[in-house]
Amino acid sequence: MYNAVLRLTKGEDMSKTVSVDVVGPSRWAYMASVMAEKLGQVAATKQTRAGQFPAGVYSDAREFYRLVLEAAGDGTPVNPPASVSAYALAADAVRAERADATRAEVEQTLERQKALLDDLPKTRELSTNELETLTSLQSFFLWLKQEGESEAYESVVGYELPVGLRMR
Repeated sequence: MYNAVLRLTKGEDMSKTVSVDVVGPSRWAYMASVMAEKLGQVAATKQTRAGQFPAGVYSDAREFYRLVLEAAGDGTPVNPPASVSAYALAADAVRAERADATRAEVEQTLERQKALLDDLPKTRELSTNELETLTSLQSFFLWLKQEGESEAYESVVGYELPVGLRMR
């Protein structure tokens, strides 16, 4: 989908990075909506199968988690605004479920979610631990969808004239 927008090739300067406004939650809302729905289907059957996720949506989900873990790591992200924005969203979602989570616990949760996400295209039964992670991942995508829709709505309403000032 939009993956090419976020990637920089080696040697490009930082002035070509994407601004934080472009990678806010509304940018990820559609992907999050589809992923939450598909993860619900996986949870119901307790198994994954090849082709269960639309390729573009799945690619965007993996890109999101790549950005998240890039910001969580010790190195400098390729696109700091996008990575930091994605990490902030993901960390907020984890803390929405567990307010007392330490940074290390947040990062462990995100790494487990990413590992499960990477394995989703393989056809197989899910373990109890994987189902727990799947539920957490689905909750995250539902949260991200809501945040994205809220951001999109606020941007529309913020630019809309009050009813009394509209031209007829």
